[in-house]
Amino acid sequence: MMTAEPVQALIVHGGAWAIPDDQVTAHIAGCIAARTAGWQVLQNGGSALDAVEAAVRVMEDDPIFDAGTGSVLTSAGTVELDAALMDGRTLRYGAVAGLQRIRNPITLARHVLNGPATMLVGPGAEAFAATVGIPFCDNAELVVERERQLWLAWKAQGSPPPPPASGHDTVGAIALDQSGQLVAANSTGGTPFKLPGRVGDTPLIGCGLYATADGAAVCTGWGESITRVALARRVVELLEDGMHPQEAAERGIKLLSELVPDGRGGVIVLTPRGEVGLAWNTPRMAYAYITSRGAAQAGV
Repeated sequence: MMTAEPVQALIVHGGAWAIPDDQVTAHIAGCIAARTAGWQVLQNGGSALDAVEAAVRVMEDDPIFDAGTGSVLTSAGTVELDAALMDGRTLRYGAVAGLQRIRNPITLARHVLNGPATMLVGPGAEAFAATVGIPFCDNAELVVERERQLWLAWKAQGSPPPPPASGHDTVGAIALDQSGQLVAANSTGGTPFKLPGRVGDTPLIGCGLYATADGAAVCTGWGESITRVALARRVVELLEDGMHPQEAAERGIKLLSELVPDGRGGVIVLTPRGEVGLAWNTPRMAYAYITSRGAAQAGV
């Protein structure tokens, strides 16, 4: 009797928001580059943990995204970064928040996943980074001219509160490796002109991401609304009940809109069978995915 080939799959997103027309091509290209990096890891026999870290690092280093270099600025004109990973097989997770001197927060989150803590924030997280050999950068190195000009224009207008659904370019990835392991990951610079110290859904397990042996979900959008409904956990519960991932994604976003009337966001989903799902209620969400069964797609 022939044994079925192990299924491998990878899905990434580059944020759900009103991506401007002149940024669409760059967003799709960035997602494809992340997909390529993660898929190469899987094809070379690497783990799902290795794959999501590789994919997210590509997006953190791409200034088009609100993660790592190129992130939106806080009201104080600085960059503050959050990231997390979750292993669906063990339910272990690592999360970091409020980073100002770490270029690739996803790599620090992976170190946190190894314990003894599960979430580290601010100076404590950066002190831990030094112990595991992660180099520091100047906060100014994470700032790009596009975001500096937006911040200056906002200050010139008297610093009005930004609308909840303005610019959310959180990045995320889910990978399934040949051993059947599912891992979810995400990274963000948060919302434009946020209060220093603000933390959204991204590093909060069950809100911005969740993974079990039955499936994984990663969210993006207005973090406060996503957190209120614990969106990622709700979507995974639908998978656990046997729902198809596309239906689960759509049901989750519908629920977000129903429970929080101005809730805006998107979600990507992956099952241990390599089935993908994705949905959003924002004008656009950048994404790319590939599976060993031949499916490959990218778009907004």
